Amino acid sequence: MENSERPSRATRSSSFSPKTPSKTKASSPHTSACKDARKLFSLESLLADLPGRHRQITELCRLIGPPNTPMTPLFVYGAPFSGKTSVVLGVLRHLNRQFAYTNCRSCYNPRILFESMLDQISCRRRTAENDYSSGSRCDRASDFVALLRDALVHARSGGPKSDEQGRMVYLIFDNVESIRHWDEGLELISVLFSLSNTLKTPELGLVFISSVPMDDLHHENGFPELLTVFFTAYSEGEIHQILMKTQENPKLYSSFLDAVLKPFCRITRRINELSMALSPLFQKYCEPLDDLTVVPDEEMKRRLFSYIQPHLAMALNQVFELSMPDGCKTSQRRVKQKGTLRRHAGRDDGDGLDFHMSMSAKFLLISAFLASRNPATLDAALFDPAGGCDTRKRKRKSSEISITKKEIAAEEVLMKGPGTFPLERLLAIFQCITSVAENPEDTDTQGSVLTSDVLLQLSTLCNANFVYKGGSCPLDGSTRYRCMVDEELALKVARTVNFPLSNYLYKR
Repeated sequence: MENSERPSRATRSSSFSPKTPSKTKASSPHTSACKDARKLFSLESLLADLPGRHRQITELCRLIGPPNTPMTPLFVYGAPFSGKTSVVLGVLRHLNRQFAYTNCRSCYNPRILFESMLDQISCRRRTAENDYSSGSRCDRASDFVALLRDALVHARSGGPKSDEQGRMVYLIFDNVESIRHWDEGLELISVLFSLSNTLKTPELGLVFISSVPMDDLHHENGFPELLTVFFTAYSEGEIHQILMKTQENPKLYSSFLDAVLKPFCRITRRINELSMALSPLFQKYCEPLDDLTVVPDEEMKRRLFSYIQPHLAMALNQVFELSMPDGCKTSQRRVKQKGTLRRHAGRDDGDGLDFHMSMSAKFLLISAFLASRNPATLDAALFDPAGGCDTRKRKRKSSEISITKKEIAAEEVLMKGPGTFPLERLLAIFQCITSVAENPEDTDTQGSVLTSDVLLQLSTLCNANFVYKGGSCPLDGSTRYRCMVDEELALKVARTVNFPLSNYLYKR
């Protein structure tokens, strides 16, 4: 007997929920979490709730296909907070399909991952009556494959399914890139990607959601064929639409976003970070207003912007801190502590910058300076695992003729100015210097966390004339860049992040 009340929306962790919660009568497994999924999640409402994702929604609907249609496993990837999970879950609910969802980031070992999926497929809820235990203990991937096969067979024979719902069961693994940090994580990812070929069950659909491309999850045994769906970062207009969805006075908030959103989008395009930074700023924006339902005119917009303009710099700094990885924050904290000690000791050497730059922008500027200053043929020697090149090891005494030649060569290089470099070389140097930014033992964290939003930071450096973007190379067609800062400024930037720039400069 179905509930006459409208069921509540299912959470991600419990997408399988029986229609009949009776304890005496077994419920049919894999009944929809929503009683009328098409009414609750129509295509029009789905497109309205997820601005800028029309192409991805229609593509997922096409790849999933009609009910009872076998599908190739999907690999959905893109930038963090770009709507991947919301779109995948919304499409499956719109199509009224049965699915189990697990966030791999909240599972710190394979056992939790395996048992979470098996419990959802078996419609088992962890309660006080069963001591919050799983239906079956599963520690190994081979046990998971065997138990999953039995659970799918039991699910297909659990009762009749509607024509709209079908007999397909979809397993969704979110943040699958987190598994690679586990013991033998890449082997486990290979097992999950191969589940469809291993089980040979046409009623099984697999969807993997990741913030990194598939190449970063490569395993020596290779992966089976997966169809990819890419999510681009939100544009400024799409971010404007998303932030406008829950506002009581849309016209007032729209005028606020028109005034302040653009500089924030240059720093980050993550919705959660923008929402956290803009919320207190909007409260400050509304302080001069007695009536929050007013529709501002042009004169009022100018007065309100003048009122919050002194607070913009502080809000932008907060966004920098939010988007800054933990490794960068630790490095910056140590640099600040050293600067404080120097000031207390009366030895302030004036290494501070007159302008604000994010940690990743500083390392990117240092990388551009090294790429313009050093010959490309010496990159392998300068950025070896030992952490830089030390030309002082060469003790051979130079003759007067060789010294004269070096001075002439140095003058010629000085007259030519900074050299140009392609984007690939800049990113390679950036990856090398961030891996040894502060301490050698921190390379696992700093080498990967500092590479976020690099292209956005490069565009910011070009707009500030720190880096010049030239034309294309006639040989390979790649865009060339040139660093426009002098050595004094580069050394000052390097000191703010405690990076030994002089160890990486080519000594002529």
